[in-house]
Amino acid sequence: MKNIYRIAVYSAVICLVGLGGCKKEFLEVTPNDKISAGDAFSTPEKIAVAMNGLYDLSSDGSFKNNMILNSDVKGGNVMVVSGAGNYGRFVNGYQFIETVTSVEPSNYWTLGYRIIANANQFDDKIPSSSLTDAEKSAYLAEARAIRAETYFWLVRWYGKPYTLDPEAPGVPIVKLPLGPNETPPGRSKVKEVYDFILSDLKYAEANLPARTNVYRINNAAIQGILAKVYLNMGNYPEASKYAKLARASRPLGTAASLLTGFNTPTSEWIYAINYRTDDNQGFIAVSSFYDPYDVGYSSFRVTDEFLNSFSNVDVRKQQFLVKSSPGAPASTGIYRRRGAEGYLINKFDFTTTPANNQVLLRSSEMYLIEAEAEARQGVSHEAAAKAALLPIQSRAGTATVLSLNTGQALIDEILVERDKELYGEGHKFFDLLRTKTPITRSGVSHWKIVNFQPGDNRLVFPIPQVETDANPILKDQQNPGYQ
Repeated sequence: MKNIYRIAVYSAVICLVGLGGCKKEFLEVTPNDKISAGDAFSTPEKIAVAMNGLYDLSSDGSFKNNMILNSDVKGGNVMVVSGAGNYGRFVNGYQFIETVTSVEPSNYWTLGYRIIANANQFDDKIPSSSLTDAEKSAYLAEARAIRAETYFWLVRWYGKPYTLDPEAPGVPIVKLPLGPNETPPGRSKVKEVYDFILSDLKYAEANLPARTNVYRINNAAIQGILAKVYLNMGNYPEASKYAKLARASRPLGTAASLLTGFNTPTSEWIYAINYRTDDNQGFIAVSSFYDPYDVGYSSFRVTDEFLNSFSNVDVRKQQFLVKSSPGAPASTGIYRRRGAEGYLINKFDFTTTPANNQVLLRSSEMYLIEAEAEARQGVSHEAAAKAALLPIQSRAGTATVLSLNTGQALIDEILVERDKELYGEGHKFFDLLRTKTPITRSGVSHWKIVNFQPGDNRLVFPIPQVETDANPILKDQQNPGYQ
């Protein structure tokens, strides 16, 4: 029965492909194994199932997992091997050679707008449902938070960074389900997309009941996403404020927790994807690509420079110690290369079962957002920045007293700490974009040399051809360099 409901939710509620609406034929006929969108919201039980369907689609491995991995290989500290062992996955992304027909830009757009379409159904159907007012507000808060998170991913892939050009084209904003004869909208400005994201998140913040489940949108998760959004906007007072709120109920994990594989929640997890046995995510899990033992794809490496940036007393350097085999004694762990391309990574524990849970937000990131946001507000905020940075460094074993750096040197120290703490979690590329840092690689560690200045056309994705073919408005709004 659960699978039937899941089919119903995916078929009826998520009938939007890209930005188009449901086909007329679907609206006229309800197949035996599907239910109409209206029926999906007809009872409290079905509404709960519809929300589960929204989470299922939002956690699709080809969306968030894929975007995390793509950000990693574009950022420079991590590379993908040049051989065919991973079936070419992320090789185009690593080289920045995507086209209008490439898989990743097409998948992100299509899946992103399917998630948004499903969330829009809640906005459309919940107000007239039989739920209590409190229940309606709670469901709308949850759906809008997921919608906001999705737009946040999309606008960073397809639009210029907010800190570079908030007036640049972003992505289309779709607030309610489109009818079969409605023309999909064109692109909104980056600033307009961020404003819409903030409006959704602020509604969610005000209306979501107290909740702590890390596998669902919870209060700390909303605050954490707000902190990330404000950081990407360069609104540092608000970024610091929400980072503090998000981490308040999530104490940092122990140093030992940094070496346990990152697929089981610790005290600092705020928000995560729960991959159950029936989700069948398998080898597209993030940990599959980082796995050092050829259990998964095992196709990601770190550069010599990045490994050497960790001091020998830094507990996180042990995340690169790889044993001779998974069951070998810990004493056999050494820094290992396989071939000529970088060092193996043992931060993430990949299993052959689908239960490779993926953390999306944790307190470590919030401390680092707080530290950076405070440091960027000037000398009077540097004490607060150093106080937020110290817990991360202290846990790693690299510092016991506050940093002595000031000004840009302090900001640089915090950004380096972000690299060491958060690599493999999908941050580096977007950090480079929002800080307007050139993306350069030498041939010392990388097999693909690149040199991109801030604002380069190759740093944003093309709108997929399937969308520009279907929507003349978007065809005229294609990102430069992809026409």
